[in-house]
Formats: sequence, structure tokens, C-alpha cells
Amino acid sequence: MRPTHGLFVPGPAGRIEAHLAEGDAARASIVLCHPHPQYGGSMHDGVLATIAQIAEQRSIVPLRFNFRGVGDSAGSYDRGVGEVDDLLAVLDWLHREHHPDKLLLGGYSFGSHVVWQALDRAGALERVLLVAPPVGAINYPIRDGLEMPVEVIYGDADAFVAAADLERWAAAMPAVRLTAIAGADHFFAGAHGALAEAIEGALRDV
Repeated sequence: MRPTHGLFVPGPAGRIEAHLAEGDAARASIVLCHPHPQYGGSMHDGVLATIAQIAEQRSIVPLRFNFRGVGDSAGSYDRGVGEVDDLLAVLDWLHREHHPDKLLLGGYSFGSHVVWQALDRAGALERVLLVAPPVGAINYPIRDGLEMPVEVIYGDADAFVAAADLERWAAAMPAVRLTAIAGADHFFAGAHGALAEAIEGALRDV
């Protein structure tokens, strides 16, 4: 993986700690959202690192950041509400500073929920990647008329993702494609190779 450089992005609760990989962020960038802050989630999460590595291999520059109250980001946990505003602030910064031709969003677990809640205000997107979205446990409204592909990756042994709920949810939106990883739990323990393969497929043709 190429080096990253640390930076701070202005946010609604104060500065947002972020890392941007070196590369041509103007060509294509993916903004990644980490898992739940109250359970140790941060931008240094291993699943996000796997997404970032595969993205860089495809010349997509990853931007990871810490939600409010995590690491050196100002503020405090806001139940997924203020975290959406954090994501939108990061997107605004990326557009101002780099003007990416292609912009993707990715989120893991709680981060996927933040991505999904932000879609109405996120602007034009090339693709959305949701990893282990806890559909059924947290609200993921059906979105009619999605104009970008939505790739969803989950483990079929995930205690936090009900496969039946996820399949019903996805069936209501033709833009959503599900990829199940056999035997993988919510943390993809022992399954990061299969996760990497699934991510490669999700980022194809970008």
C-alpha cells in the first residue's frame, strides 16, 4: 500500500482527523467510513485497510477518516446523526481540494449505515460499497431510483446481519448486488483473503 499523509478536515463538530493515500485523487477516490465508535471502530480498522489496499491496486485513492470523538477528531459520538454530517464535510473537502472525476463511498458495519443515510446529500457517485451492513438491526430505508451500483459484501455466518432481511431489502432495489462469503463472521476473521477477492469484484470496471 502506498504511503498516506495525515490531515485535518473542517467539520461541524470541529476538526476531523483523516488520512489520504498518495496518488491522483482527482481521477478516482473512495471515502471510507469505519465501524461503530463505541466498540473500538476507527479509520485504522482492518476491513477498511483491506478495502483501501484493493482500491489502491485499482488506482482509486482511499480517504479514511475518524468520526467525531474518535482518535484526534473533535466532538463526541452522536448516534449516527452527526456522523453523517462528518461524512458530508469530508466529501465537501475532497471536492474542493481534489475534484475527483469518479467518487465512491464505502462503509463497514456502522460505517455502511452512515453511508446509506448520507446518499441523498452525497452528490453524484460512481459506486457504493457496503460491507456487513446490519440491515434489520438498524434502519436502511429502501431507495428507489438508485443511479449507481451498490455492492454489498457480507459473511453468511454474521451474527449481526440477518441474511433473510438483507435479501428482502436488496430485492427491492435492482441496483444492489449481494456477495456472500461462506463461513465469514461480522469481523471476517480468517476470511480476509475471500473478502479481498469480493472487494476486487465490487470495484471492477471503475
